[in-house]
Amino acid sequence: MKIENTAARAAQTENGEENEELKIIKEINYAGIFKRIDDVPDLRIELENIFDNKDHKEMVKCSLLLGKHILEMTNTEPCDEIKEGFDIIKKWQNGETGKGFAKFQAARNVADKLLKLAHDERDPVKGKIYRVMAQITNTPHVKNHALWASDYAIKLVNKMYPNNFDEVKRER
Repeated sequence: MKIENTAARAAQTENGEENEELKIIKEINYAGIFKRIDDVPDLRIELENIFDNKDHKEMVKCSLLLGKHILEMTNTEPCDEIKEGFDIIKKWQNGETGKGFAKFQAARNVADKLLKLAHDERDPVKGKIYRVMAQITNTPHVKNHALWASDYAIKLVNKMYPNNFDEVKRER
């Protein structure tokens, strides 16, 4: 899961100055989730290194914390699908779900509902929130969804604060 084709881009800060530190990741070599993301590649790589040293349960816990953070940051009241996703995650963490495919399928079903909400949502910020939550909900299914959720969180920050390196850096 290494980042490829990282190119520097002069971005404008809120006061109109150019900011050479903000980077665009043009491709991320996994799952084809993003074509382009304004990010801080060094911090993304640092997160990836931490991620590689954590087990699945630790990453599920991290995802749940990210979800709570996103809801708080965006002042979003969780809808029924988000609550259901968090509930599934907590049950998975506590070993309360069935064995094998069934526990993953429940998470995937809720994530699909969240993706449908994202697709139908007209507010781009709220749509990104749903996409973050879908990745978080899928983390019991595949550990990598935790890392992808963090990337969607960066896309969300980019939508909320265009060309704001400080906000991207703070979130990452």
